[in-house]
Formats: sequence, C-alpha cells, structure tokens
Amino acid sequence: MADQVPGVGWEQGTELEWLRCLVSHWVHEFDWRAWEQKLSLLNHFTWEGIHFVHQRSASGRGVPLILTHGWPSSFLDYVGMLPMLADFDVVIPSLPGYGFSPRPPKVGINYRYVAERWHWLMSELGYSHYGAGGYDFGSGVTTILALDHPDSVIGIHLTTLESDIAPVVDDAELSEVERSYLAGNRRWGATERGYSAIQSTKPQTVGYGLNDSPAGLAAYLGEKWHSWSDVTPPEDFLCATLTLYWVTQTITSSMRDYWDNRRYPVDPAYVVTPTGFGVFAQETVPEGEPPRSYLERLYNIQRWTVFPRGGHFSPVEEPAAVAGDLTAFFRDLG
Repeated sequence: MADQVPGVGWEQGTELEWLRCLVSHWVHEFDWRAWEQKLSLLNHFTWEGIHFVHQRSASGRGVPLILTHGWPSSFLDYVGMLPMLADFDVVIPSLPGYGFSPRPPKVGINYRYVAERWHWLMSELGYSHYGAGGYDFGSGVTTILALDHPDSVIGIHLTTLESDIAPVVDDAELSEVERSYLAGNRRWGATERGYSAIQSTKPQTVGYGLNDSPAGLAAYLGEKWHSWSDVTPPEDFLCATLTLYWVTQTITSSMRDYWDNRRYPVDPAYVVTPTGFGVFAQETVPEGEPPRSYLERLYNIQRWTVFPRGGHFSPVEEPAAVAGDLTAFFRDLG
C-alpha cells in the first residue's frame, strides 16, 4: 500500500492504518461462508435479470413494500431490517449492475428505467397497490416510481434527498434556512463529490483499477462508508459488501448509474404521493440537514422525523429507527 503523509488523516482520502485493519479483517477473520448461510435463509428470486429478496408477512395481509438501496451499497443494507418489517410484504431488489443483478449492455439505465422495472416487478408479484422506500439512488428511483405510477404507489418513505432530482428554485425565492442548507451542501460537495465527477464521466477507467485490486476497492468504497456514516458500520458488514462487489465484479457497472443519470437526466416534478421523510444528517463529513420547507417544494410530505443519530447509510446504521419510522408512516396512511 502507498505511504501516507503524517498527520493528514482522512483529508486526502482513506486513512492508511484504517485500511490496513479493514483489509486484514477481510483476509484473516471475515467469514463469507457464514454470510452465505445467513443469506440462504432468505427467499431469493430473479425476474428478467433482476435479483430480489421477497419476504411475505406472516399474517398474509401485509402492505406490499419495495425498498431500494444506493451506491456503494447493495440489497444487504436492508437485510437487517427484515425482522422489523413483519407487517409488510417486503421486496428488496438489487439495482441493475449491482451484485446479483447484471446491468443491461446498453446506456440509459436511469432512475426512470429502473422505476419502470420495479413497477412491473411488483405487478408480476400480484401487487396492484404498494408502498416504496429508499435512499441515495434508491431515493431517486422511488421518487420517479411515485411520479410515473401515482395510481399504484400508495406512499413513499425516503431517508435522503437525491441530488439529481433536488428542487430547482430561484435563489431569490429561497428562505435563509434554505440558503444556509444549500451553502453547507456546496461545502460538502467541494470536498466529497470528486468521485461523482469521475463516475459520471469516465466510470470505465477507474473501474479497471478497482476490479484489479481488492485493497483499492476497499479503499474506494470504505472511504464513502466512513465519511457518510455517523458511526462507520462494523468491519464484518463492510467486508460482506466488498465481497459481494468483488465476486460479482460489479463495481464498474454500479458506477455507470452516475453516467446514465447524467446523460439521461430526469426532470424533477412535484410528487403528489404521500411522502414520509426520515432525516439522518449526522455524517462524519456533514452534508447538511435539509429543511422541511425545501423538500416540500418537491414532495407532499405527510411525515417528517429528524433523528439524533445516523447518517447517509441509515438502514445499516440505525435499522430500528428507519423501520419504526417507515412502519408508522404507512400505518398512518391507513
């Protein structure tokens, strides 16, 4: 591994000693076979190239719910929440190009393309009406799903605002609180968004190195999990996520999400579908707490909960909080 300038810590990227510990755990202690056994207890399916986990409620009358992960993540993010969602018929798909879902060999796999696939998947499963939730890219997919299928989607629950479909507002119309939030968000972008510039323009080039080096993959993905979390998830979970990307060789195809959504953008529009928002803004590198007024420019918000802990990866960091808020939101919808 490359040397590090003393005293720099995380300022120039993944801290060396942290990476050494993570890679050592991955090599010497991590037990993928144990994860395989745990995952084998779930109901896995594939439909037209889409991998998904399907858990039906014990009552047989569960609210259908599709949950969508983000980047650099996987369906594993929601597995820990499944025991807490016993009142739902839960569907957890893997985004195209992530893990067990191959990415179609074409361009244009954007939020709208995925949302359409999700709608047809839920229809094939017999759900004419259903709820949806997600974060990061999953927030974007869930938003477009509600926009395009308002007669089917009964409500959506989000834990992050997807930047590509954020409200477009003239600066003169912004409140002081909104201006402060956007200024903080821009400061975050100045230090954190370099990866996005690369992945939305040249994902193929960086993908060669990440597919060639396990340590490089761990450094690249690990830095995001460290910086965007309140408390970084356990090494064992990080290694399971790394292994899923590594054995399927899908880091490059996952990064194409950025290219496709840049080249094939989806214009934001007001979402009339009832929306619940769980705010988890406690990140190691703060991205800012979005004001409710800002998101109400885009969503019909019916539930707004600000949590004292948890960051970008809230389904992993605070699964009980996310599950509880999600359950309360859909229960109140009646």
